[in-house]
Amino acid sequence: MYDSPTFTKQSRLQWYAQKSRMNRPMFKIIGTATSRNGVKRYQVVDLNGQGITGYITAKTAYSTRLYYTTRPSRVTVINPDGLNAYTKKSLTGKSIHYRQGQVLKVKRVVTHNLNTRLVLSNGRYISGNKKLVIAGKYKMPKRVQAKTAVNRYDTVRLTKRNRHYTKKSQAVFKVQGWAYTNANNFRKGDTLRYKVAGGYITGNSRFVKVIE
Repeated sequence: MYDSPTFTKQSRLQWYAQKSRMNRPMFKIIGTATSRNGVKRYQVVDLNGQGITGYITAKTAYSTRLYYTTRPSRVTVINPDGLNAYTKKSLTGKSIHYRQGQVLKVKRVVTHNLNTRLVLSNGRYISGNKKLVIAGKYKMPKRVQAKTAVNRYDTVRLTKRNRHYTKKSQAVFKVQGWAYTNANNFRKGDTLRYKVAGGYITGNSRFVKVIE
């Protein structure tokens, strides 16, 4: 993010690392501008806790719409905490909670204020936020096996080790969900972790392999 539509090292306000889909930084567009060379920019407000205003690139290789505007036939819940469905498009009247990994059929897309909602086949409404759901059936491993010695931890940051598995054990884990580190640190990239019974393990393919 820069304080001017013409991007220079001196005008840079903030750096945002490339993140996994569920952890990507969000911005509200409040205007457009062009650089001295005529390149389009978005004037935005940072929605990630900083609250600062500046300019970011408008190139689609770097940014995209936060909400679905066309109907995907189905979506998969990717938010680690799951997703609530509601009886009203204002997302009030909580009806059902869907866990991460569940695949939902979508009947249509409706607009509420500046955002969109996905109307499910059961008539309930969910957010059209792409950080919460992804179009299609998003397949994650059901089971992984340790290739080396691995540790299990209480947290997704892999702190507070609660168990060690030796290489000889070739431990097999049932994957209950997935998450990434540095969810709220937009200056750092993030790393995949698998949620398993009792905590979290690494998602690094050097240490675990998918067996199902």
